Amino acid sequence: MIVYLYGPDSYRRREKLNEYIERYKEKYASGAGVFDLSDEKDFGGFKDFCESRSLFESSKLGVVYNFTELEKSDLKEFISLIKENLKNKDLTLILNSDKKPTKDFSFLFEKALPAGRQAVISHNFDILEGAELKKFLDLEIKKRKLELDPKSKELILSGLGNNSWEIVSALDKLSLLDEKKIDQKNLEKHIDLLPAIDVFAHINKMRDGYNVGSRLAILEELFERGADSARIFNIFAASPYLNKEQKITMADYDVAIKSGKLEYDEVLLSMMLSAD
Repeated sequence: MIVYLYGPDSYRRREKLNEYIERYKEKYASGAGVFDLSDEKDFGGFKDFCESRSLFESSKLGVVYNFTELEKSDLKEFISLIKENLKNKDLTLILNSDKKPTKDFSFLFEKALPAGRQAVISHNFDILEGAELKKFLDLEIKKRKLELDPKSKELILSGLGNNSWEIVSALDKLSLLDEKKIDQKNLEKHIDLLPAIDVFAHINKMRDGYNVGSRLAILEELFERGADSARIFNIFAASPYLNKEQKITMADYDVAIKSGKLEYDEVLLSMMLSAD
């Protein structure tokens, strides 16, 4: 069986992935593997995983990341492996990507299926808007057994935008309070509600070619409004609009920060000065 999880909302995509993994673990004690195909060793391990058979494992689950970044020859081999296992009922592959399926994977979604082949299960996780975003907020509030008045919900959505990670992080923080009924006063006391739209607008301006002076002015405004530099960086890093090169740069910055070589403020300043 093939499960295809895709879309820029990585929080909801991760939650769905965890559902499948937990469901598998309820039935089987072993046989699960995770493969990041940006690593050549993992690609070799993935091939062995698909091709090997074991007397001790009646079923296997493989979670695959970064398969869309494969070189052309490796991508061809990867697709061949997928095709060979489309009828394998003992192997479940979960393809996890922030990108929509390309034409290379159109064979997975054919309406007329060959005999013995199972239909691909796919889930699309676009960035939520409007009523769907409100529904998501209500669901996450309910999960944490919180009660928020309408004004508090409105403030969360206006302050944190449609960044699902930011929303659940705020709700997790509120769930630690003794008081589970959250009003505006409690909300503003414990949660930084700097409008996320300011940061996203900044990212858009960077992409649109605004000059260094404009970028620095916007960053200074965010700092003056009390924005946390780590939060600004994390919103940049979570942007669904980053290209491959930008993602690599953000990952390098993240390593430098966590290793103590750079501070968040230094990284943000570097980003403002170097972005074109």
